Amino acid sequence: MSSPISAALNFDAERLAQLVQDIGIPPRPSLLERLHQELRSVRPRLDVLVQVASSDVAVSAALVKISNAPWLGLNRPIGNVRLAFERLGAVRCIAILSALVLRRVLPCTGPSLERFWDVAQRRSIAMGWLASQDRRVEPDLAHSFGLFCDIGIPVLLPRFESPSYRVTLAEANLGHRPFTDVEFARHGTHHALVGATMAASWGLSDEIVQALALHHDYRCLGSKDVPERVQVLVALALLAERIIQRHHGLNRHGEWQRGGRQALLVLDLTPHQFENWADEVQAQLELCF
Repeated sequence: MSSPISAALNFDAERLAQLVQDIGIPPRPSLLERLHQELRSVRPRLDVLVQVASSDVAVSAALVKISNAPWLGLNRPIGNVRLAFERLGAVRCIAILSALVLRRVLPCTGPSLERFWDVAQRRSIAMGWLASQDRRVEPDLAHSFGLFCDIGIPVLLPRFESPSYRVTLAEANLGHRPFTDVEFARHGTHHALVGATMAASWGLSDEIVQALALHHDYRCLGSKDVPERVQVLVALALLAERIIQRHHGLNRHGEWQRGGRQALLVLDLTPHQFENWADEVQAQLELCF
């Protein structure tokens, strides 16, 4: 029998299709479908990629804005979509675009989801900055993972009314038990698995898919079976969550108690170094919000 970690690292097509059908995961938007189709061709054409990305004015403008973020470390400003593709590369730009269309596909429908998107945006900014310091994963990859990290939650909210998934969230957020254990006990699945399934069906990188599946399973931190970059994404996400919690004056964080020490070890950080990074991230967040 395979371990939970090995199962999370291997998404076979049949299992993926069944989860997509059972949970009702939204299909990949046509904009991303056309971009991936061109990227799969023998010789992807830059002009076509730029034209498709530019067809959505709001999304393309957001891509240019993110491409100029300080944590990407580019010396010269990017002024248009073509320059973004030329300097960041098609794969990285499509990863950013995938993250940008999430909110449109899963819109806000109440205060709880407004808070969800606010935290997702803060987490993505925090992870981008943290990745620029760690330097083992690209900041834009960390940014995309930060936005996708808990995307299974708004997918599951309308799926389960009895038992209520909102009640499940309230119990899981108390921190008495691992978050995904609470979800699985009540619904037979959890948001990490659903988020990974959505990312896989949307064609995101294997690293993002695997990190999504494992981001509440802290046994992956330090495991020889898990790629280093996947461990770094999981660890950075936990650091970002801890910083955001403290920024909001919430000092009780069960997930940090369960995985914080391992995350610091993976990132080769001392508690003092983490405090310095936390101060820098909080300064970044205050500039953005």
